[in-house]
Amino acid sequence: MVAKKQKEVNSRMNTDKENAARRPAVLSPNETRILAAIAERIFPATDSPGAAEAGALEYIERALAGDYAEFLSVYRKGLRAIDRHAREKFHTKFTALSDADKDAILSDCEAGQVPRFKNSADFFEAVRCHVLEGVFGEPQYGGNRGLVGWRLVGFPGQQFGYPDAYIDKRVDLSPVATEAPQNAKE
Repeated sequence: MVAKKQKEVNSRMNTDKENAARRPAVLSPNETRILAAIAERIFPATDSPGAAEAGALEYIERALAGDYAEFLSVYRKGLRAIDRHAREKFHTKFTALSDADKDAILSDCEAGQVPRFKNSADFFEAVRCHVLEGVFGEPQYGGNRGLVGWRLVGFPGQQFGYPDAYIDKRVDLSPVATEAPQNAKE
């Protein structure tokens, strides 16, 4: 039993290392830790996977390295402002706060009440949207690992068609993801 658990832990650690190696490094390690803590408060793990397990961080990092590159400076400024606000309000860094204190900092951010960061509400909304995109989006973009987001809401993915039995009824098919076109993978 213990050996089986250890294999699971080792497998998860190897997977995490592989994912980190594939993830573009656009944020610093500290910025990534702050973003991870924010993502876990926006979409926390319960009896189902949270944002981190669903791959939302990988999605955001990939997006910031590509299509969302214009958000990179906003992310850097926002993550610094949230950490600074946590230090001023609770005398410790954001990642060390209790969940309730993290929620208080994020509530201030959402309300636009982070000192010296007038666009905090816009920043919070952008991060919230990006986290949810990472949890529920098409997996080829780096998130929705193992289709967990789709499984949570019962979305079957891009099926090639539905039998008549599913017309006007809830679909109970296993989700499937599309694959990137061959030239997009190169």
